[in-house]
Amino acid sequence: LRNAHNKDTIKAVADIATASQQFRDRYGAWPGDMVGAVAAIPDLSATCIGNGNGIINAGVESSCATEELIRSSMLRGDALSPITLSGTVIVTLTNRTTAAVLPGLAGLPANWVNVLRVQNIDCDIALQIDRANDDGNVGTGNFRTGTACAGQDETVAVANAVLRLN
Repeated sequence: LRNAHNKDTIKAVADIATASQQFRDRYGAWPGDMVGAVAAIPDLSATCIGNGNGIINAGVESSCATEELIRSSMLRGDALSPITLSGTVIVTLTNRTTAAVLPGLAGLPANWVNVLRVQNIDCDIALQIDRANDDGNVGTGNFRTGTACAGQDETVAVANAVLRLN
């Protein structure tokens, strides 16, 4: 059961990252940051107005990002709730600057712009996500955590991890 949970989480993180890239390709803006999103995406909340600067800002843009992905049929889920995987793992889209204030993530590279934030996983899942998307080391590359994961230990909690989108 745990192995199935881990595989579902890893696949969902990859799917959300891919959907974000596809959204950018289709609409010319990152989810949440799109200026004309309300006109282009049916049933989108009227408050989902991005500033079009290429950065998914904290607040409205970040909270609208998943709604835009769901309402544009790139993801399935409750458009008005954060994406929650297996009941506990929360996935949001934000920017490097916002992520850098999270515990342990202050050293994100300056050339990173937008990230996929993954909350409430453990080292087992973090290492598997890293191996699937990156270099197998959660302290380097395009997937990083604020927690040192020496091994696939399911008892070591990872409060925050990020996957670079651009």
